[in-house]
Amino acid sequence: MLGHINIKFTLFLLSVLALSGCSNSLVVNAKFPKPVSEPIGITMGVVYSDELKNYTYEEKEDERSKWKIGIGEAHQTLFENVFEEMFANSQKLSTLEENSANLDLVLFPTISEFQYSSPRETHSKIYEVWIKYNMQVYTGNGDLVADWIMSAYGKTPSAFLKSREDAMNQAIVIALRDLGASLVSGFTKVPEVKSWLEQKRAPQSDDTDTFEDESSENQAALLTLNRNHNFN
Repeated sequence: MLGHINIKFTLFLLSVLALSGCSNSLVVNAKFPKPVSEPIGITMGVVYSDELKNYTYEEKEDERSKWKIGIGEAHQTLFENVFEEMFANSQKLSTLEENSANLDLVLFPTISEFQYSSPRETHSKIYEVWIKYNMQVYTGNGDLVADWIMSAYGKTPSAFLKSREDAMNQAIVIALRDLGASLVSGFTKVPEVKSWLEQKRAPQSDDTDTFEDESSENQAALLTLNRNHNFN
């Protein structure tokens, strides 16, 4: 009888250890190159809200590994690198209410969804990541100019990384570079943003630089942001 109890207790301990082994905690560590692009000649305020800076994903489903992933700081790092090069002037804001008439536009990015696939689900030794964003642009006076959805995708570039955390980190970094490249190449193509920029440029008819020229030159940023897939 005692031996039977000991076997049950041993099995219980093994199950606890197995579950604890599936718990993973990660704060994304990322470095991003600055994009090479012709700055858009406006002053852009960017809202880095507490929700964005502190965004943490926690897995709730019982049948999946218990991931806790902090991605907020990495997003701020990416946005700062990209927007400092994208615009003639870029200013950090904590809330949307800090916008002012001294700013041409204010960008308010939020993370609306984070999803991932694990090696068990992809049937390979890689992680895949999808992140969805809501992007809103306002005038300095608080009028909404544009409101659109963006998405980013990344996957582990190698099946030979040392740990689950390293593999997940790489997948997220690649997703963020995808987001950065999409912002640089696509921001001025958003119809409402394009219309606003054209109206702002309208009085300067003698300016030989056109909106399309800026958008075209920004394509070069894709090469910089996507050149290397293995940042430490």
